[in-house]
Amino acid sequence: MVKNFLTSLVGQLLLVLLGLAVISACSLEANTKPHATLNLNGTQWHLKTLKGATLKTERPLSISFDSNRMSGYSGCNSFFGSYTASSDGVFGTGAIGATKMACIGERDQLERDYLDRLAQASTYTASRDQLQLLDAQRKVLLSFVSAPATKRL
Repeated sequence: MVKNFLTSLVGQLLLVLLGLAVISACSLEANTKPHATLNLNGTQWHLKTLKGATLKTERPLSISFDSNRMSGYSGCNSFFGSYTASSDGVFGTGAIGATKMACIGERDQLERDYLDRLAQASTYTASRDQLQLLDAQRKVLLSFVSAPATKRL
């Protein structure tokens, strides 16, 4: 009876639908997980987009990661703080400190937006040449491109 059912048109359609359901379920699960493929330790990045807009600034906003410390340039000031980044894409920052250079107008707003979004990041995806920091709903907060390595004195 089972053999007759499986060879019938209805049985074959049922098998195809069952197979598609399994494939669909697997692909949905894969899309909900962060895809962190790069260890951030020792990397340097320039901010490419903020609030969905491409940035064009005189000096690029930046971030670099070293062990469990991050630092960078935020538009007016240098900033620093701690971070965590796991291989499964979980990201977080500790308190973020910054120098206190006077900054007014658009540069001040840009700096506040950058540091606020950095503090909101809870996941990340990274490849050799691109880094994205995302919020808890997987919405992109900040997009970066890899920065050329600089020599330390």
